[in-house]
Amino acid sequence: MVRVEITVEIDRPADEVFALLTDVSRVPDWQTSAVEARADGPLAEGVRIHERRKFLGHEAETELAVSAFEPGRRLALHALRGPVTLSVDHVLEEADGRTALHVTAEGRSHGVLRLAGPAITAKARQELRRDFQRLKAILEE
Repeated sequence: MVRVEITVEIDRPADEVFALLTDVSRVPDWQTSAVEARADGPLAEGVRIHERRKFLGHEAETELAVSAFEPGRRLALHALRGPVTLSVDHVLEEADGRTALHVTAEGRSHGVLRLAGPAITAKARQELRRDFQRLKAILEE
């Protein structure tokens, strides 16, 4: 099991951060491994998100479900299908027009990916930090 926790301070109100975070069509703009992402409808609890991602030279499809949706405050997702059992929780806290975005991701690899162990963990940590720094940069442009 891999668990990664990061916090990113963003110089924007929580509603603006949440708007980009939940714009599924823009996921490839800030997440390195994302090739394509689409939702079955407007994001809300229970809505499914379909993604195509590249990771370690392979492309895979993932289906996620929204497990918590609180506009401006929280977005939680969990994988229904894909190469990794995954859950990601995003909690936003606003103070003085700035947002602290707390991200907790937990995952477990399956099949061949499971054998890569520590390499997968290091890559996941590095990619998550880089992706959320890119989200911050887009919002603060």
